Amino acid sequence: MRKLTTFGCVAVLGVAGLTGCGSSDDDSSGSGSTGGSDVSAANVQYAKDQIAKFSVVPKFESDAEPIDVSSLKGKTVYSIPITTSIPFYKDGEAAMAAAAKKAGVKYVTYPSQGKVSDFQQGFSDAINAKASVIILNGPLPDTLQPQIRQAKKAGIKIIAAHEEDTTSPTPQGVDAVAAGEFYNAARLMVDKAIADQDGKPVKALAISADETRPSKGMVAAMKDELAKHCGSSCSLTVTNVPVADWATKIQPQVQSELNRDGEINTILPIYDSMAQYTDPAIRQAARGRTVNVYSFNGTPSINALMQKGGSNLKMNVGESPTLIGLLTMDQAFRLMLNKQPLDKPAAPIRVFTPENVDEAGTPPVSGKGFGDVDAGYDTLWGLK
Repeated sequence: MRKLTTFGCVAVLGVAGLTGCGSSDDDSSGSGSTGGSDVSAANVQYAKDQIAKFSVVPKFESDAEPIDVSSLKGKTVYSIPITTSIPFYKDGEAAMAAAAKKAGVKYVTYPSQGKVSDFQQGFSDAINAKASVIILNGPLPDTLQPQIRQAKKAGIKIIAAHEEDTTSPTPQGVDAVAAGEFYNAARLMVDKAIADQDGKPVKALAISADETRPSKGMVAAMKDELAKHCGSSCSLTVTNVPVADWATKIQPQVQSELNRDGEINTILPIYDSMAQYTDPAIRQAARGRTVNVYSFNGTPSINALMQKGGSNLKMNVGESPTLIGLLTMDQAFRLMLNKQPLDKPAAPIRVFTPENVDEAGTPPVSGKGFGDVDAGYDTLWGLK
């Protein structure tokens, strides 16, 4: 089995028993060990140590069985992303398309805008095109079981891509998973907030997107990390914004929460494409207050906010869309060759802050700052 690892990876604990989040659900973190009004020096140091561990270039290790993709020429892979309007998904689709082209495999991205009807039509198109694999790049298999059964009846394999944490069970009807370090990333977002508050309580607002698989688990991981390393003086409020509404509803909802609660000093958008709407909300509703933003994905245009200055974004836990695309296509190739897929491989994560974001490029470039792994996949697939 191939391992994609990050130096100093944190174990994920206590994320079972997840509960849903309302559109504005106040929820204080657990009792923790600190109590009182301040966070202990030991917990602050723990948080700083975690950020330091994940700020280095992650390591890539592979002990997977090599495969020969030469026999796959002419086959078709369909990808149905949750949306084609978000840069992170565009970059991942481009990486998968490039990998498929190297192998002589036709790659089709179905144009989706986040609607279930889009996903359903994508299945119909893939079945009519006699695809060998359908990649669900974000859409939840739970909501598409009739379509999955139709695809499998047609002999098509299904991959759940970048929607399951490495600790999550494989969804029904899915043949392989390309996972993500979602819960570890959520914990690091909280750790950076603890580190930056430097002993003061974290009063956080999390922005969720509950229709995406990792969202509730990420929020649960945030609550757990606050409870363990921040204590009863720290709190987390959750607001939910569906993916299709990010551009129109994040700013007013964040403004509303900032106006309602003058103690909020931290905003945690679980995906960084949300973060572009938090700066104007903070300017409108929290002028004169220090409200830091910490997010996840490492989208180049969002990382660039930390280079330009003036943004409230102080950390982005990055993934490489290139790596995600490559490991997803590796799963697809193995399925098409009737090989055993890997067990929930995931791209490593890396913390980007204003101090090291230039290592992602100036301006930031998709996949830069994670080391050179393309050659590793080419060799693994017999292309080099």
